[in-house]
Amino acid sequence: MTTSNHLQQTLLVLALAAIYPIQAGAAASAGIAQFIAGDVNVRSADGKTGALLKGKDIESGQAIVTGANGRAQVRFSDGGLISLQPNTEFKIASYVDKADPQEDRFLVDLLRGSMRAITGLIGKRNRANYKVTTTTATIGIRGSGFNVVYNPDGSLGVSAEKDAIEVCSGGVCVGVVAGESVRVNSSSEPPVRTQNRASVPTPGSAQDVVTAGNQTSSDGTSPLKDTRSPTVPAVPPQTGTFTNLLVAANYTTATNSTFFESGTPPASTSLVDGKLTAFSSSSANFTPNVAVAGSSIGTLTGGDFVGWGVWLTGTKTLPGPSTSSANRLHYVVGIPTASSLMPMTGTAAYTLIGSTAPTRYDGVSGVLSSASFSADFGAGYASASLVTTFGTVSSSYIGISGSSFSSIGKIQGNFFGANAARAGLVYSGDQSGLYFSGSAVFQK
Repeated sequence: MTTSNHLQQTLLVLALAAIYPIQAGAAASAGIAQFIAGDVNVRSADGKTGALLKGKDIESGQAIVTGANGRAQVRFSDGGLISLQPNTEFKIASYVDKADPQEDRFLVDLLRGSMRAITGLIGKRNRANYKVTTTTATIGIRGSGFNVVYNPDGSLGVSAEKDAIEVCSGGVCVGVVAGESVRVNSSSEPPVRTQNRASVPTPGSAQDVVTAGNQTSSDGTSPLKDTRSPTVPAVPPQTGTFTNLLVAANYTTATNSTFFESGTPPASTSLVDGKLTAFSSSSANFTPNVAVAGSSIGTLTGGDFVGWGVWLTGTKTLPGPSTSSANRLHYVVGIPTASSLMPMTGTAAYTLIGSTAPTRYDGVSGVLSSASFSADFGAGYASASLVTTFGTVSSSYIGISGSSFSSIGKIQGNFFGANAARAGLVYSGDQSGLYFSGSAVFQK
C-alpha cells in the first residue's frame, strides 16, 4: 500500500467517525418494541420523552408509558417478554445480558398500571437476578409466566400463570404457583391469598405479534392458559387457640444474643387469620408487642396448615412472673406430621414456598436470595442452605427426630402434613458479631 493510499483511508475513517459519532458510544439494546398500539411513549434517563415506535430498541434506564388506549410488548435480548396494558408506567431499572449468571440483571419497576410477563434466560440462569419492584411488593421468580395489576383501590394483584413466583411485602415472602393469586394491600402488610385473579387483557384479533401470556401452540392452545386452575378456593380464616400446633421460633435479645424456642403440643398456641399471636414453650409464654407480619398455606381442618412470619418486638414471660424482650422473632407453625405418617426410608427434595425477610440484631432487614432443603429419612438427616444478605447458614447434618429436626445453633424446624409433605424452619447466623435470623417453608 502506498503512503498516499494509506493517508486517504485514514482520512476516510476520520470523516466517517465525525459523521456517525453516536455509533461508537451507543448503549447496548435491552430489547425491541415488538408490538405498539395507541398512545405509547418512551422516556430516557435524562427525562427526554418521545413516541415509541414498533421495531425501536429499548435500553436499560428507559421507561415506557402507555396512555388510555396504549399497549406495548417488548421482547428482551434474553428472550423474555413483557406486555404492558393501558395507563401503565414501566421502567427498566437495570438490564444486563452477558450470559453470565453473576453479572446478568433483569430489574424493572412497575410504577402503575398492569403487565404480563414471561421470563427469559436471565431468570433461568440466576433467578435471584430477576425482580419486578412495585410500590407495595417485590416479585421474584421460581419459574415463568405471571400477571401484575394495580387495582383501583391502590392494592396490588399478582397471579402466577406458569410455574411459580414469589411475592414479598411486609417482611414476608409468599410462593405462588400456577393458578394461584395473592393480593397485597400495602407495603407494610404481607401478601394474602385470594381467589380473584389479576386480570390482564390481551390484544384483540388485530394484533400482529404474539403477546406475552397469549402465546399459542401449533394446535392453537395457549401454554399459559392451559396451566390455570378453573378456580382457586378461598382459604378460610385460621383463628383461635389450639393445642395441636407445633411452633419453631428464633429471636434476638437486647444483648445481641439469639435463642431458639419450641412450642410443642399440648402447649397453647394462638392464631389470628393464620398469623401467630401467642405461644407457650415448656418454660415461658411468648407474645408480640407490635402487629405481626405473616402468611400461611393450607387449612387446619384439612390437616395441612403451615404458617410463617415475624414479630418485630415481643415479650417472653417466665414464671414469677418475670419478662424479657424477644425481638425480631421469626417463626413457623403448623400441624406436625404424625409419627405413623413420617417416612422411614428414602429421600426427598423440597422447594421453597414462603419465607420472611431475614433481620439482624440491630434491626437491619435483608433478603433471602436462595434456599434449599432436602431430607434423607433412612439416614435420619436433613440438609439445608439459606443464602442471605448477611451471610449463608447451611448444614448437611441436621438430625431428624420424629417430626422435628435441628442443627445446634443454626437451624431448627419441623415436618408438617401427611408423609412430611412440608418442612418449616427457623435459622440463625452471625455477621461480624451481629446475629441475624429468619424463617422459611418448603414443600415436596
